[in-house]
Amino acid sequence: MLLARFGGGWSSQIVEHKVERGVVTVLCRLTVDGIVKEQFGSARIGRSQGEAMSEAVDDALGRCIGMFGDDVRPVAQIEPAPAAGDGQRQKAPPAGEGGAFLPTAGVPVAVDGITLDVVEGALRDVQREMEAVLLQSAASPSISGQRDAGAIITDPRGRMIAGQFGSYVAEMLKANDFDLHPGDVILQSDPYGCGGAVSHINDWTVLVPVFFDDALVGFTSMYGHMADVGGPVAGSRPVAATSVFGEGMRIPPVKIHDRGQPNQAALDILRGNSRNADMNDHDLAALIAACRAGARGVVELCARFGVDGYRGACDGLLERANHVMRRLIAQTLPEEPQTFEDVVDDDGLGNGPFRMRLTVWREGDNAYFDWTGTAPQAPGPINFYLHDGLFRLSVGAYLFAAFDPAIQANDGFHDLIHVNLPKGSLLQPDFPAALGGGSHSRARQFDVLGGALGRHAPDKAPAAGYGAHPTFQYAGRRKSGRAFHLTDIVAGGLPGRPDGDGPDGYFASPHHASASLEHLESRYPIIIESCESIADSGGAGTHRGGNAFEKIYLLLEPGVISISDDRHASAPWGILGGKAGACSQKWLQREGGEREALPAKADNIRVGAGDRVIFRTAGAGGWGDPLKRDVERVRADVARRLVSPAKARDDYGVMLVGSRLEVDQRATEALREKQRRSRKPLELFDHGERRGAGAPANGVESSTGLGGGRS
Repeated sequence: MLLARFGGGWSSQIVEHKVERGVVTVLCRLTVDGIVKEQFGSARIGRSQGEAMSEAVDDALGRCIGMFGDDVRPVAQIEPAPAAGDGQRQKAPPAGEGGAFLPTAGVPVAVDGITLDVVEGALRDVQREMEAVLLQSAASPSISGQRDAGAIITDPRGRMIAGQFGSYVAEMLKANDFDLHPGDVILQSDPYGCGGAVSHINDWTVLVPVFFDDALVGFTSMYGHMADVGGPVAGSRPVAATSVFGEGMRIPPVKIHDRGQPNQAALDILRGNSRNADMNDHDLAALIAACRAGARGVVELCARFGVDGYRGACDGLLERANHVMRRLIAQTLPEEPQTFEDVVDDDGLGNGPFRMRLTVWREGDNAYFDWTGTAPQAPGPINFYLHDGLFRLSVGAYLFAAFDPAIQANDGFHDLIHVNLPKGSLLQPDFPAALGGGSHSRARQFDVLGGALGRHAPDKAPAAGYGAHPTFQYAGRRKSGRAFHLTDIVAGGLPGRPDGDGPDGYFASPHHASASLEHLESRYPIIIESCESIADSGGAGTHRGGNAFEKIYLLLEPGVISISDDRHASAPWGILGGKAGACSQKWLQREGGEREALPAKADNIRVGAGDRVIFRTAGAGGWGDPLKRDVERVRADVARRLVSPAKARDDYGVMLVGSRLEVDQRATEALREKQRRSRKPLELFDHGERRGAGAPANGVESSTGLGGGRS
C-alpha cells in the first residue's frame, strides 16, 4: 500500500513496541519526502506473536497514511522490468548494457513498503553473513585482522542491491562469453579488465551466479586483499613500479570452478605466482565460501517471496533510492558550479605533487561531477583507475549518510549522477600505468569531494581526513629458514564535522580495522612497542580534527621493510575557520640509536634485528572557529592527553591552571577576546603550510572568505 501511494520516496521505522495482556502495540514512524508522521497500532495475538506484530505495524502505518491526506502527491507504481528471454540460460550481459538476462519469462511484481523493508533488512543481514564467513575463515592479517575486503549482492541485471561498492558485474563479464551454471565461480584481479572495479591487482574478486529453480536470480561477489601476488617486492606494491607489469600477476576473469568442479590448472598458476601461496589458498577459499553463503541467503529470500516477488522487491529498492536521491540532489547540490582542488604529494619516484580537481553542480535533479583539471597520470604507482560506478556509489553514500541515513545505498540512482573522468589522468590512466599505490589517490578523492560540496554548504561538510592508505610491510626469513611477510595498515585522524569531533587514530573506510597487537606479535618477529594517538596532531576547531596515530615496531629479525603513505607535505585542511591537521612522518632508528628520516614511500630498506620503525600517519582538519569550542571540552582533551596545555592556550584561548587542570574563566575570556581582535579574518579552508622544499601544492587555490562561492 505504501509503494502504491508514495512510490519510492518513503521510509518506515518501528519506534517502540510492547506485548501486554495478549495484545501487541507498536509505535511506527513514516517519513515521506521529509514529512514525518507517527501513530500507534495494535493487534491481538492469535496463532503467533510474529503475525500479530505484522498486523500491528500495518495498522499503525495505515493510520500514518491517513494523516498525510493530499499533502504528498501520489506516485505511480513501479513499472515492471521487461520480460526475460526464451527460457534458456543466457550469456553474461553485453558490454555497456544493463538489460535483464533472466532465463525465465516471469515479470517482477510490485511489492508493498513493509516487504521492501523486510527484503532490504534481510539482504543487509546476508551481506553481513558474507563478511562474517570471510573474516572467520581467512588466513591473512589483511583480511582476517584488518578487514580489507568487501561484499556486494546484485539483481539478475548485475545492479547492486546491497553492499559496499558499486556493481562491477557487467564490466567484469563483458569481455568473456561465459555460460553461467550453478556451481560456477569466476575470479579476476585486473583493474583494466573490469573498468577499475578493483583498484590494484592485490584485490582478488570472486563472483558467484545465484540460481533458484534454474533461474538466474542474481550474483554475490566479494573482494579481498591478497598478501602477495608476485612481482619484485614482497606484498606486490612496489613503489618503483612504472607499469602494471612490474607489480605482479594480473588475473583476467576466469572460471576457477565450473559447475562445481575446480579448474586445477588455473589454481596451480595462482599458487606459482605468490610468495604466500598457502595463505592465498586459504583466503581464496574463504572468499568463495562467503559468496556461497550469500547465495544461500538470496535463495532463501526467493523461496520466501517467490522469484517474481524477490525481483519486484529488488526493483522497488532501486526505485526508492532513485526517488530519494532526486530529492537530495535538488536540496543539497549547487546549481552554480563549485570547484575544489587538493593534491597527492608524490608518486614515490620524485614526481609531484599531483593535482586532483573536481567541479560539482546540478541541473534539475541530475548531478554532475567533472574531474577536468586533474593531473595527468603519474609515472609511479599512485594512479587510481576510478570506476565511475564506484564513484557514483561514493557520492550516494555521502549524501545518504549526511541527509537521509535510513536509506541504504544501491545502484538505483546511477542514472542521476554524471561523471567526467579525463582519459590519461591520475584517475583514469591509460594502460599499462602502475596502480599499486592508487589507494592514496582514492582516499584523497573523498577530501576533494567534501571540499567541493563544502564550498556550497560548509556548515554541512566535514574537513579533510588523513587522506591516504598508510601501509607498513616487513619481510625476511627467520633463523629457522621460514619466510615471513607482514602487511600492516595504519589508521589516521578523521575530520572534524558539523556534528562532532573527528575520531583519533581511526580508519576512513568503515569496514577496515586494526589487527590486534597480539595477533601481529604472535605471528611475526616483531614487537609493537607503542600504539597511540599523537597529541596536537588534529586541527583545532569548534569540533576538533582527529589526532594522527603512531606505531613503533621493534624488528626481531633481519629483513627488508617497505612503506607507503601520503599527506607528508600537504596538510589535511580545516574548514569554516577550523585549522589544518598535522602531516605524516616516518623514521628508522637503528639498534645503536642512530635515527634517520624516511620518505613516505620507499621499497626494500634493509633492516637488522633490534632496529625500530616509527610510523606516524597524518591527523585531520578541524571544523569551525576554535574559539567557539566549549572550554570544558578543551580541558577534557588536555586531561586525556589529546591536546597539550600550550595548544589549548594558543589555538583555543583556554587557560588551565594547577595539577587538576582547572579552567581560569576570567583569563580565558580575556585571552579569547584578545585573540579574536588580533587574528586575521577566518578563511573557509585552511590548507596549512606545505612541508618541504618546492612550490605551492601544484596550483591549490588560495582559500576564500567565509562567503564561499565559485573558485
